[in-house]
Amino acid sequence: MDELDEADEVESLARKERKARKAAAANRSVTAINSDLRRERRDGWRIAEALTRYWRARFEFESAASMSSLADSPEGRKFYQERQQGPLDSVAKWRSALMAQLLTPAPDTGAITWKRATFEAGQHRFTDTKPERIERAIADDEAWLAAHPTKRTGNVEACAKRRAFKEAMRQRIKEVAATRDLPDEVIRPVLKLKHEEIGRFCQTHSVNIGWLLEGVGPIFKPWPTS
Repeated sequence: MDELDEADEVESLARKERKARKAAAANRSVTAINSDLRRERRDGWRIAEALTRYWRARFEFESAASMSSLADSPEGRKFYQERQQGPLDSVAKWRSALMAQLLTPAPDTGAITWKRATFEAGQHRFTDTKPERIERAIADDEAWLAAHPTKRTGNVEACAKRRAFKEAMRQRIKEVAATRDLPDEVIRPVLKLKHEEIGRFCQTHSVNIGWLLEGVGPIFKPWPTS
């Protein structure tokens, strides 16, 4: 194989690889893509959070080191020497980092909860950051997260409906048990909502299956007269 043929083969393989990547991306679900987008936001959020925590820790350290009772200690003398070389306004830098984090895109609802709590604490009043800007950033976060869900809404709603349906059935079974004075060991198997157990329960205790399933009609069927 000469160099031209080899180059053509390499280019062909590269085109196939690009095509395969595009096909894989096209087959990805929307929720998977949204998860990647949230992950990208999370990286930026962690950097902003780390800076805020650093300057907060620096501020607390300087506050402790500046106490007069530490002035004659080696740590205290070293601190004062550093302050004489160039004083650090760690409080201002902490508040600046805090404001930067408030304006950093939130990756999840937990970050939004933190933003609201921090905003309500009023630290922005000591900075040039306008409250309207922070409120707008929080509103943008909420809109972005709502537009980029990581779970299928339809599936979540369907699961919630199934849970509510099963819980309503179990409650109706307990109502029958209370009316018939049935012990717990009798209704425990039917509370698992297996078809066979439900059918056996309805037949044994003359329960109207329509009422048990949907809450429609009388609770009990008429007892056989013969």
